[in-house]
Amino acid sequence: MLTNYSKIAWRNLLKSKGYSAINIGGLTVGMAVAMLIGLWIWDELSFNKYHKNYDNIARVMQHQLFNGEIATQFSNPALLAQEIRNKYGSDFKYVLQSSWNFQHTLSVGRKQLLRAGSFFEPGVTEMLSLKMIKGTRAGLKEPS
Repeated sequence: MLTNYSKIAWRNLLKSKGYSAINIGGLTVGMAVAMLIGLWIWDELSFNKYHKNYDNIARVMQHQLFNGEIATQFSNPALLAQEIRNKYGSDFKYVLQSSWNFQHTLSVGRKQLLRAGSFFEPGVTEMLSLKMIKGTRAGLKEPS
């Protein structure tokens, strides 16, 4: 019975090639778009979930008014971290401050490496589940 259905489908494909090509092409494009949307949604929902306490990690952001429009940024005053520690220290295990993401030159002897990155306070290794490539987590507590 299945072979009979396959023969009829094949004959119909050969009989009306243009119509079949449009249908198969539309189905292919639709399936590809559905897969891309699914991958995009999966990426958005799984972003940074490899941190063990990802549901308890937050970032302080502020709204600023520029030329009549509100812009949201993660730039905050330098003393805000200490103020949050003082007022809400019992609510948070870690309150860390980071720098902007800039190009930094790392040098050891004559070797220099130019990379984009941020500076964090030493507690970042306990707060985030960082995948260390080399070295230990204690290496950032007393930078040289």
